[in-house]
Amino acid sequence: MYSLHDFGRMIADAGRFGAYAEAIARAVRPGDTVAEIGCGPGVFSLLACRAGARRVFAIESEDSIEFARQLAAANGFTDRIEFFQSDSRKAEFPERANVIVSDIRGVLPLHDHAIPSLEDARRRLLATGGILIPQRDTLKAAVIEAEEYYSRLTSPWRKSVPGLDLSPSLLPILNQCYSSSFKADQLLTEAQDWGLLDYAVGAATRVAAELDFHAAREGTAHGLCLWFETKLFEEIGYSSGPGNGGTIYGQLFLPWLEPAVVEKGQKIHLVLHADLVGQDYIWRWATRISAATNHAELHFQQSTFHGANFSPHSLRRQAVDYTPLLSEAGQADVWMLERMDGSASLQKIAQSASERFPRLFSSWREAFPRAADLSREFSR
Repeated sequence: MYSLHDFGRMIADAGRFGAYAEAIARAVRPGDTVAEIGCGPGVFSLLACRAGARRVFAIESEDSIEFARQLAAANGFTDRIEFFQSDSRKAEFPERANVIVSDIRGVLPLHDHAIPSLEDARRRLLATGGILIPQRDTLKAAVIEAEEYYSRLTSPWRKSVPGLDLSPSLLPILNQCYSSSFKADQLLTEAQDWGLLDYAVGAATRVAAELDFHAAREGTAHGLCLWFETKLFEEIGYSSGPGNGGTIYGQLFLPWLEPAVVEKGQKIHLVLHADLVGQDYIWRWATRISAATNHAELHFQQSTFHGANFSPHSLRRQAVDYTPLLSEAGQADVWMLERMDGSASLQKIAQSASERFPRLFSSWREAFPRAADLSREFSR
């Protein structure tokens, strides 16, 4: 969950916020119905009202929607903004929106359920001929020299503890992706497009590309740098790439298994996949660096699946042929949920739970936080 401080940083990102403000001002016409997905404090909803929107639907699943209500009141827009604390995929509007605005990306647009949410909004919530902001995102990639960052990732696991071998941790460390901010002069190749997310026609949750890079200069390559360029509306947009004013997003770093010295013109072949599995993306990157003077050809096969922290016991419990049996904690959850039928207070449910499951809860006060969590998640 983002804090108010986090939302403030998003507003303070002049490149991002200025572009969104201009896009909303130009796209929204007097009398329009507008929806903001993932509204947070609802600043885009306020901008839509200022642009002349007749009605605004502000959707946010987290409690930060309370900030949006406060800001709507402070700006005199409570009569035009309707708030929905919900996942947008579960929301039902009284009417379809002429404009839907969102920024539910992470470092990249390939983040959690962002793409499915926007596709659902396009199909279910957008009026015929309506406008999505953003309209499309282009995914970019380049090979990067990142000695300091790579060293911070790997040096604790190499020889930092005398007499101990921590090197088995290097493989999972180097099979994960990381968020950081890099400088443009760290790029060793020209950037290439590796995916287009066109929200107006429907964006895929799986993106793949095969790219050939050529080193623009000599250097030591440490992995791949990924970012996006967005078109919000008409020609209005911005880039989250290195050297673009340090946007709030930063860039995604996919490290290689080892640094590679490259010569100018040397070929680097990349096969890149991003696949949404459940709520998370699995990244795969296969790299082949051609042979050069005094350097043999290098091959790396990597995936965030290999960087995940799975125990055999945990994996077994997720297998299709596994026959599950509820633990006592699971039984307690079911027991409390069954009593949330509108006839008992949370305190009463917690009191009964502590009596029914004394090994889990020594008192009703110990059971209450769990009962409250279940109520927040599942009660109407």
